[in-house]
Amino acid sequence: MNSKRPYKHILKNLFHEQAREIIPLLLPGYWVEQVLDVEMPDLKSTEMEGPPGELEQGLVGLALPEARVVNVYKTEWIEHSGNFERAYRVQHPETDKPTYLVIEFQTEREDEDLPRRLMSNYATVNRYAFKEVEREDKHEGTILHTAYYVYPAVLCPFPQAVPAPIRETFQGEVMLAFNFMIVGLWEKDAREFLNTHVSATYFLLPAMKNADATLLGLAIEELAQRFRGDDMELGRHLTGLSLLLQQSEIMSEEEKLAAQEHLKRFTHLIKNDPYEE
Repeated sequence: MNSKRPYKHILKNLFHEQAREIIPLLLPGYWVEQVLDVEMPDLKSTEMEGPPGELEQGLVGLALPEARVVNVYKTEWIEHSGNFERAYRVQHPETDKPTYLVIEFQTEREDEDLPRRLMSNYATVNRYAFKEVEREDKHEGTILHTAYYVYPAVLCPFPQAVPAPIRETFQGEVMLAFNFMIVGLWEKDAREFLNTHVSATYFLLPAMKNADATLLGLAIEELAQRFRGDDMELGRHLTGLSLLLQQSEIMSEEEKLAAQEHLKRFTHLIKNDPYEE
């Protein structure tokens, strides 16, 4: 990927740019071995002209006898879409198998499309991992394909709006099930993260337990020292912190207002639109 910032949303960029530092703290035991930019294929569907024919109706009728075909679409698989998602090959002490993480950052409380978006990313990274491990097997001269793991996860800052796994049934049968790991920021202790002095995680602090105005004030000062002379990067980190502060379901309104006082002298660096970088 040529672009350093592949995502439109600043929170996603802040996380994925610094994932090597953040992931081991959010998921103790995981260590990022390789950052992967995986090209996402695309499906382009075009509605066919004219009404559905007997063939289409008959084919659908085999599976769903009571269904009526309304429209027919021609679908094209576009292998090279030019769109990328970031994934991570990681190491974990409990396994020596190749392991991959696919992480979706929940940036809005109401994001009904998130589970399906993650499922799509998971499927593509799984396909990528299969090919990558297969190449390694051939290089090492093995015959049987080595097992590997791909773990989908959601980084969630909203304890009252946790994305639900996908479970779809038809006539009492489960037709589709997709589960994923929830990394709940509210379960993490802001004091412990501040004490690591890994400033890459500081924009996440407002969504963690034990976050208050005093703690955030210390984090803001540390960020100001870290990015002294680099207003653009300081502004990006403080913008991310400000966004999560506004959305925090952990901090009281009084603490939020007090924390905003620490941000006032940096107002000229903080952007209100998360899609503007």
